[in-house]
Amino acid sequence: MRIIIDEDIPSELVPLFRGANLEVQHVEDIGLKGQKNGALLSALSGTCDIFVTRDTNLEHQQNLATYDLAVVLIHPLRLVIDQITPLIPAAVAAFSTARNTPSRQSA
Repeated sequence: MRIIIDEDIPSELVPLFRGANLEVQHVEDIGLKGQKNGALLSALSGTCDIFVTRDTNLEHQQNLATYDLAVVLIHPLRLVIDQITPLIPAAVAAFSTARNTPSRQSA
């Protein structure tokens, strides 16, 4: 399963998302950092299985059903590593059941 982590999640956390049968990359590593949401989702659609982001507006800005990927939304109270890290195990657990509707993991 191929997982792409959005730029709003620090790249140093990528190893924490890794697991058996998971190929995990950060958007920066694949040259897509700085892309607008629509262009980013279009580029990822059909090339990855899951997109992990903390962008709570994504589902309101884009018609996620038009993209061939699932979205896992991590929603920490603040964008700091100490608040994101505890949410990662739940996000990874959601990978096996994620579909084309956002799955929320909140702190």
